[in-house]
Amino acid sequence: MKKRYFADSISQDSLKKMTLCFNPQHRTYAPGETILAYSEELEHIGILLSGTAKLYYIAENGDSSLMENYRKGDLFGEPFSLPLENYEYIVTAESPCHVIFIQYQHLVTPCEKSCQHHSQLINNLFIMAAQKSQELSLHISILSQHTTRKKLLACLRYIQTASGAGPGESFEIPCSLGDLAEYLAVERTAMMREIRNLKKDGLIDSERRRFVLKQ
Repeated sequence: MKKRYFADSISQDSLKKMTLCFNPQHRTYAPGETILAYSEELEHIGILLSGTAKLYYIAENGDSSLMENYRKGDLFGEPFSLPLENYEYIVTAESPCHVIFIQYQHLVTPCEKSCQHHSQLINNLFIMAAQKSQELSLHISILSQHTTRKKLLACLRYIQTASGAGPGESFEIPCSLGDLAEYLAVERTAMMREIRNLKKDGLIDSERRRFVLKQ
């Protein structure tokens, strides 16, 4: 499924009219700033207009783990948190970010004019939410693998497929190796050692962020 973005099939004129319909709030953030700490209420939908950000989940003991990386056009907010007790979810700016926030209530309550761009935006957000659910399910599936090798190979196979690369063709991971280790919930040194072992075993080739799966 082609990745959907919130403004797909919405004209520039309609985007301007959305300001009256949805009253979006624009915010900018510096690297390291908290963009959103999820609450129990379904309050906000955040859309990243520029920059990069990360979603962390924090356990009761204070340990944090990377859940998602966000780039331009990505969607986040309370409706997309996982139903896990005693966990917090915090979105943090990795680079300078421009974000718009839309009140969840504005989306689920049709405006009086029943304008077309409202319906199209809801349709886009619905598809984006479905795609996000698939991404989270994939992440959980990868994390459920019992070894660093299995986690790494499962992740690389998915990235290869998503990039459109065929068997034996090279592809580039969309993050740094440090971020990849964090995404896999493993130590970077352990992951790098496993990459070396996989190359030694003839299963992969790699050069920095570029990989080739040989099997």
